Amino acid sequence: GHEDAQAPIPPTNGSLGTTAKVALDQKARVIPNMVDPVIIEHYRRLRTKLIQQQTAKPFRSLMVTSAGPQEGKSVTTLNLGLSFAMLPNFRVLVVDGDLRRGSLGKWLGVGNRPGLSNLLDGSAILEDVVLKCDEIPIHFMVCGNSALPAAELLQSARSGNHFRRMCEEFSLVLVDSPPVNLITDAQLLAASCDAVLLVARAFTTTRKSFEKAAQDLQPFRVVGTILNAGTSV
Repeated sequence: GHEDAQAPIPPTNGSLGTTAKVALDQKARVIPNMVDPVIIEHYRRLRTKLIQQQTAKPFRSLMVTSAGPQEGKSVTTLNLGLSFAMLPNFRVLVVDGDLRRGSLGKWLGVGNRPGLSNLLDGSAILEDVVLKCDEIPIHFMVCGNSALPAAELLQSARSGNHFRRMCEEFSLVLVDSPPVNLITDAQLLAASCDAVLLVARAFTTTRKSFEKAAQDLQPFRVVGTILNAGTSV
């Protein structure tokens, strides 16, 4: 059916989730702020490709990562979530899995509050850290503010259980992860997710760093790679 990119359908208000007030960063290159239909169409095409992958071999959680920082994976994750949320009755959860320097909370203007790290350290429950709002049609989870080291939290046996529970509640769980080549967190996160999407940035990501990231992700199911900033400025 025809989807109106300007007016995404509201989420089906499931019982899970705490209402939060969102103040979306007006400078962020995300779908509600975008006027360029070409970029929105790029995300639609990416969504179609992922649905084809899902049909061939189902996955419910998808980690989005890159070789290094500043390659556009966070904006890709958020836009992909917003694009999937335009599908009828499709419930999307976007999780900030970068426990050290997460940016989702800043972009959405929700401030410092419990999130994934608090879920993993046992100080919060899923219902408290899944957030929803009227302004955007996705549910989301910020990185949180636990004092425990990120690698220890992601290594814990509970991590996989929490992601499985999220997958029971949502059609798709998108996880924004730290860069693969900098720290071990991305590989630990990938172990809790069904599939991985690798983002590269034109004129920034080197072939060597990209190949190293692809090698590090070899044990996991990589469903695709995206080139950011190749045509649009």
